[in-house]
Amino acid sequence: MKGNYRPSLQSRRVPWCAAALALLVAACQGGAPDGAAAHRVTPDQAVKPEVLAAALRKLGGAHYHAAMKLSAGRPGAAPVEVITTTDVWLDRTGNFKVHEDNDRDGGRDVVLYGRELSVALRYGKMIRRVAEEPEPTHLLQEALGGPWAAYEIGGARIQAVEGAQDLVGGARATRYVMTMAPGKTKGSKVAAPAHLYGLRGWRAAAEVTSITGRAVVDNATGALMAIDLTVAFQTKGEAGDEQGRIEVHTALSDVASTPPIARPPAEELVLRQRTVPEAKELLRGLADTSRHAPAAKEHRP
Repeated sequence: MKGNYRPSLQSRRVPWCAAALALLVAACQGGAPDGAAAHRVTPDQAVKPEVLAAALRKLGGAHYHAAMKLSAGRPGAAPVEVITTTDVWLDRTGNFKVHEDNDRDGGRDVVLYGRELSVALRYGKMIRRVAEEPEPTHLLQEALGGPWAAYEIGGARIQAVEGAQDLVGGARATRYVMTMAPGKTKGSKVAAPAHLYGLRGWRAAAEVTSITGRAVVDNATGALMAIDLTVAFQTKGEAGDEQGRIEVHTALSDVASTPPIARPPAEELVLRQRTVPEAKELLRGLADTSRHAPAAKEHRP
């Protein structure tokens, strides 16, 4: 009877199998078309240290090189400048090595090898200790924080315009041009982010006067392949008006081909064993006082 017709199980499977096959074909072809931007990471996200660190791991490791120049001073006077150069090597296993120095005779070296963390200040000895989270993650994110430092000062004043698609190391990437956002000219007020306080509070009060830059972001991983960003600003200090400029230039190389990080020569951290004697020394006076104090009289009802 036509009214009682019910499709067989085999006939009902046909549409489902066709849909599954279509999904499988789409997955083999890379999913969304190259022009789709639904899952792309924009520069304001890609510059965040935690995002960049995660993206480097997705890439299978890389060599990150950054140069940052910060200058500030009174209008009409010679500015004070600090140039910091940072190199980070991250291998496939997650081990990393950081070398950082500046033209003020400062710097440091950090190496994560397995469950060992080795740290040395410039001209100092390399000291090795057990790696305990979140310290290794924080040290890695600090080393990758140059682009975020410039982006944080620019804040909502930075406008990133998507440009051409390009091949970087055989992978598709998106180029961006960064300028001053419309309506965010000199003197315009922008609400201060909640995390800008204390010694970082001046960044929220800074008035950005110019922004120029470009960035390249990997489409698949969201990795910041390169960025050149300059932010000029002015602010009020304790001695009056000040003006400054921050420039950041970074680039990735040796993607997925970084040599394995080697265990560095370092001295073991020696723990002090005088905890108990020092505690007794500090409590000696209290013990003597309690010993010579007159005994409380017993009260009997």
